Amino acid sequence: MAVYAVYKPLGATSHDVVETARRVLATKKVGHTGTLDPLATGVLVLATGSHTKLVPFLSGEDKEYLAWISFGGSTPTLDAEGPLQPATPWTPDEAALKRALARFLELEEQVPPAFSAVKVGGVKAYEAARRGEALALEPRPVRYHQVELLALQERPEPLRIAPGAEGWRPDPRGRPVELPPELAPLPTAVVRLVVGSGTYVRAFARDLGEALGTGAFLSGLVRTRVGRVVLEQTVPAETLAQARPLAAAEVLPFPAVELDHTEVRRVLQGVPLPIPARGLVALTDRQGRLVAVAEGDGFKLKVRRVFRPED
Repeated sequence: MAVYAVYKPLGATSHDVVETARRVLATKKVGHTGTLDPLATGVLVLATGSHTKLVPFLSGEDKEYLAWISFGGSTPTLDAEGPLQPATPWTPDEAALKRALARFLELEEQVPPAFSAVKVGGVKAYEAARRGEALALEPRPVRYHQVELLALQERPEPLRIAPGAEGWRPDPRGRPVELPPELAPLPTAVVRLVVGSGTYVRAFARDLGEALGTGAFLSGLVRTRVGRVVLEQTVPAETLAQARPLAAAEVLPFPAVELDHTEVRRVLQGVPLPIPARGLVALTDRQGRLVAVAEGDGFKLKVRRVFRPED
């Protein structure tokens, strides 16, 4: 089967998108490389058939977002689901906001949101939160690679965005953004984030508000990139039957090595190849089709996962 870049619309869960893909592609074997919350939109990478074996190699990739953070209130879920809980009003101060944003570049740990899939003693945090129970969530490793203020708004307003040399950003000629219904006309920052795997943008909103002495929540979110897969590559899940799949070797975050016919046959038989590469590599045939993921020690390649043509 294949790997696809799908656009997750507002209101749908990641599971909804997977179910649509299963129906459209007539296969039960569909997985994704990282959940998007229902009130977020953007890139969802789906792997189908034998290519679901690629999910562990793709799930740890960096992700890029455009986030709308509203100040002067909060919500239990830290997003626009509500209900709104008023907090200390925040008077927009761009200099103070930029100073607070810069601190995230040094952050190494962060407490996840109460409404998250993190488990404590086998219990998912969001299940406990829905029952009104508070779990003691421990800080988890996070990494903020880039944090950039793009706009400061009087209230959360959708923008048109377009890709550029430094990621997606506001552009009046670009594609429109879907935002959840506004909870209140609160001052809002539009922030571009590049983060490591496991970073919750809702926790970023919470902690940014605390740094500014107020409450804050995520009033909108667009995921514009997952690893090497970008927003402009995405298609609606309903159109996957006609969509061109992504080349797995282009999606994977490591180099590709092209094999001849004899080498392909040896790989499918599980025979190590005497190729002096180090680390993970994608092995392809001369047509660019993924044959295997292998790992090199500098002397030979040992096959980690095989993808047979009939799969």
